[in-house]
Amino acid sequence: MKKQPIIIATVFVAGLLFFSQTASAANLKDRQRQQKQRIQHGIASGQITPREAKKLYRDQRQVRQLRRHFLADGNLSRRERNTLKERLDRSSNRIYRYKHNHRRVRPTRYDNSVLRHFAWR
Repeated sequence: MKKQPIIIATVFVAGLLFFSQTASAANLKDRQRQQKQRIQHGIASGQITPREAKKLYRDQRQVRQLRRHFLADGNLSRRERNTLKERLDRSSNRIYRYKHNHRRVRPTRYDNSVLRHFAWR
């Protein structure tokens, strides 16, 4: 009689742990997508120079590669998740700095060809 609530609680906790890790990986991917949009907006508005864009996209590529490497075994450990969050935080800070450093490029110089060059791969 007492075994049934214990089994139900165990299954419930296991389900929560599984979905929390899946949600965490999805949240990291969403953050990367948002950062990509911030970079593209900065390029389109002229707030981010081509050299800065190259550095920012290199950061994004490194985070993607690291995420793939961490997910190779099928899950993200707490340490791996924290490492990715720290890298994304640094990248986010760099995007902010580059968008607000008062270096400007005339937006007419950049059209969709520049955005295509830095496509999300």
